[in-house]
Amino acid sequence: MAPVDRAMEMLADRLSCRVPVIACGPAGLMRSAFLAGASDYLREPWQPEELGIRAAAVLERLTRRFVFPWGTMTLEGSSLALPGTSLRLTLSEAKILRTLLLSRGTPVSRQALGYVLWGTGGKPGSRVIDVHVSALRRRLGGAFPPCHRFIKAVRSQGYIVE
Repeated sequence: MAPVDRAMEMLADRLSCRVPVIACGPAGLMRSAFLAGASDYLREPWQPEELGIRAAAVLERLTRRFVFPWGTMTLEGSSLALPGTSLRLTLSEAKILRTLLLSRGTPVSRQALGYVLWGTGGKPGSRVIDVHVSALRRRLGGAFPPCHRFIKAVRSQGYIVE
C-alpha cells in the first residue's frame, strides 16, 4: 500500500512494479489511481481492518485457477501456468486473458476490453484490441496445441473463451 502520489510513481514504472498496488488518499484522486493501474484504493480516512480485507480480496483476484478438459490454467498476476509449461504475459495480455476467463462462456465486447486496458472504450473502428488479442493468441499458441480455438472471435460481439 502506498499514498496515492507514491502509488502513481510505482505504477508509472511498470517494469519494476510486479506487485499489486493499493493506493490511499483523498476521494478525488481515486479515478486517477485506478486509471494508472492501482489494484484498489482506500479513501481517507481508512482503518487497518479495511486494508486487510481489501488486500486479501486483491490477492484472491490475482490468483485464479481455471479448469478445462485439457487441464488446469492458473493466472497469477501476469504469470500463466499451463500443464507442462508457464508463460510471462505482458500487462495488457494478462488483463485481457483475465477478463475473458472471468467472463467464460459470455462474449466480451472490444469496448469492454478497452475499458479494462485504458479506462476508456477506445475509438470506434479501432483495431488495437484485435492486435492485443492476436498477440495473446500467438503467445498461447506456442504453449499448447488447442490454443487457436481457445479465444474465439464472435462476430459483432467481441471475444469469448468457452
